[in-house]
Amino acid sequence: MPAKKSKLKIAIAAWEIGRVESELGVKIGGLGTIIEELPPELIKAAAKEGITLETEILSPCFAHYDKTRLRKLPFRFPARLLGVNFGFDGYEYVFPDGQKAVYFWDDLQLRWTGPSAVYPDDPQMAVLLYASVCQAMAEYIKRKDFDTIHLHDYHVGLIPFYLGDDYLRNVPVHFTIHNATYQGIIPLIGGGYNSLERINLPGSELFHRYFDFFDNLNLMKACMLKVHQTGGKITTVSGDLEGSWGYAAELRKSHMEIWSNAYAQKGGPPGEVFVPNRHLDLFEKLPVAGITNGMSDQNRPENLPELKADVLRMMQKKRGPENPIFRNPVTHFEMLYEDHNFDVERLHVKRELKRLLHLEAFDSEPDDDVILLTAVGRLVAQKNLGLVASILERTLAYAPEVKFIILASAPSGDPVGLTTESEFIRLAGLYPRRLRFINVFNQPLSRLILAGGDFSLIPSRFEPCGLVDYESSLLGNIVIGRATGGLTKVKHCAYLFEWLDIADPLGEADAFSSRINEAIDTYRTHPEKHREMVVRAMAIDAAWDKSAAQYLAMYRYGLLVKDWHQARRDLVDMFIGSLGDELEMYNRFFVPGLKEYGDQYDWCLKEAMEAIEPSQVPEVRRNS
Repeated sequence: MPAKKSKLKIAIAAWEIGRVESELGVKIGGLGTIIEELPPELIKAAAKEGITLETEILSPCFAHYDKTRLRKLPFRFPARLLGVNFGFDGYEYVFPDGQKAVYFWDDLQLRWTGPSAVYPDDPQMAVLLYASVCQAMAEYIKRKDFDTIHLHDYHVGLIPFYLGDDYLRNVPVHFTIHNATYQGIIPLIGGGYNSLERINLPGSELFHRYFDFFDNLNLMKACMLKVHQTGGKITTVSGDLEGSWGYAAELRKSHMEIWSNAYAQKGGPPGEVFVPNRHLDLFEKLPVAGITNGMSDQNRPENLPELKADVLRMMQKKRGPENPIFRNPVTHFEMLYEDHNFDVERLHVKRELKRLLHLEAFDSEPDDDVILLTAVGRLVAQKNLGLVASILERTLAYAPEVKFIILASAPSGDPVGLTTESEFIRLAGLYPRRLRFINVFNQPLSRLILAGGDFSLIPSRFEPCGLVDYESSLLGNIVIGRATGGLTKVKHCAYLFEWLDIADPLGEADAFSSRINEAIDTYRTHPEKHREMVVRAMAIDAAWDKSAAQYLAMYRYGLLVKDWHQARRDLVDMFIGSLGDELEMYNRFFVPGLKEYGDQYDWCLKEAMEAIEPSQVPEVRRNS
């Protein structure tokens, strides 16, 4: 039995690493939050098992980073695109918490990037960028003594192909999928072989085996196949190791299965359904495990920095007096004057935050019975916040004491998001005393909205992990949302609805409204029941402990798989050596079965024998 390693060195590659406050990181979505929080949690989990774990986070060096704060590495990392050789500069930085990041910079590839612009819109530009950065990262990895490589999302999914099979024979690589809707699907240029040759990969060897997806390149598909083939694990960000719930379960569902569920749900044929795996049937064939993301204790209301006066004062100092954090002077003064942290024993502080939020949104003191429905997010198709706009007027008519506070904005150039933004602006003009819409993101304000609100609206079309549901629940803001992906982890303290026919907006609105009305009715007529739900929500165990321990176990598993693969190779070599002069005869007769009649061990043996030239037989016998 292989000895358990007492030291592990892990390379974690990701396009976003969080740490925005340091101005040496980027967070566009949940990926950045996870990469910021996971490494230190892994180190803590390893220490509990007597393992010394070291992590290095590999990421692009975006143009707005101050390189004078970084230590430049003494060598460049080669890359090749379109037949042209060039190199990346490498930099490293150790954050105050001890986490080391390694950045890769090339002026031509990355000069256009900025704090909110790190993903190219053009797919051909994107594949060239991802391929070049992956080449640089792979070269760095090969120069270091890593025990395991952990890839996060398809942007870094080409790394295994640039590492090469010799490297992958000994070092495990695992792949975590944060959002399978975006798979890196790239139209071909000059055919599949040429499209790979452009990014310095052998097209004839790799295109049909790994990348081909309806005559496109699919970077996620290729990475999944390569990782699985080499014995690594493919994971996603909610569910369990068996993939029985959450996003891990959803990714296994075919279009037909989802369509059948939608038919049963509405009692008739659906017009259209959303397929989480985007018709990549590889998800239905390969084992995808769920490791549900955790959340730092910093997000609990008793610890939340944005509820601490000194933190807010520091933020305000950076913003300058002409740019106050809060627009209402009373809210601004009180939030910066004293702390407003709370817990289940201090819910009166939450009520005070509700008052300050109402002042901030409507410039008036709230009535005793006001109910605040909130939403914080991006106006993109995934978040489906247009559904909130569609039910807003009927909810206002149903409950005169209800008010909406929405903090959301659309990406530039997103026509659907901009249309939704315009609709919220129109509704806010019609109902200025009952709807406050803010389309400029403000982190402290977003925390106040979640802390002071009663209900958090999360009607996401899909939600692989779900962080805002954790953030809302921990702050006693009860989720009303869709039962999808990671959102189902809060179902015991939330109002979740199910609706699959995305071509039936009226049916979807009815399903959403029914849960909103139920939540309002409970708040109105059963305040004790509502309070019990708030207490359950705030008691959620969102800690990283279990998740980090599972990732650590995955790393150890990967090392054992390499031992198993080596044992298989040793067995094959030993048997081939024992055949002596009968090797050629045995090889001619030995034809393993195909498909369900095939045997993996037989095929390993057959492939090894086919690779031996007749002139090598005496040498094989001697070595064995």
